[in-house]
Amino acid sequence: MENEKIKTSIRQAIDCVQEFEEPYRAIAFEILLKELLRQGTDLGERPQPRSNLQPTSLPPINEFFSAVHPRAYTDAVVTIAYHLLHGEKLPLFTIQDIADRLAKCRAEKPKNLSDVLAGCARNGWLAEGNQKQGGMKTWYLTATGEKYFQAKLRPSVNEG
Repeated sequence: MENEKIKTSIRQAIDCVQEFEEPYRAIAFEILLKELLRQGTDLGERPQPRSNLQPTSLPPINEFFSAVHPRAYTDAVVTIAYHLLHGEKLPLFTIQDIADRLAKCRAEKPKNLSDVLAGCARNGWLAEGNQKQGGMKTWYLTATGEKYFQAKLRPSVNEG
């Protein structure tokens, strides 16, 4: 890294920490300077937020579903919803999306899939979306649903 960039990074770090009192100023300066030097950019060119970075991808739905091996219909729906969100980047989905993925996984489809989705909603794992897709109600996996999946259903195989 050239000297001018180092000097610029030091000046930026000093400017940013001026309002802090000691000992916080020294700590903030050190952390900020390390980050500026590591990135090799100035504060005007901030790196992308973590949510915009390419996340680790999940295996195909049939492999993922098989690794989780859900026993209940509600667990199967939460597993598929988790894969739709994190594997296929589909935050909103319809009952048809769930039915299609169940068929792809060669999993038994419940007699009344609407009731299963409603049960997941009652548990707080899914919620209704504000939009319709193809005339059908949309659903999304809630934070509670993600926590439930990660705590109870997460496959033992590496996801990415």
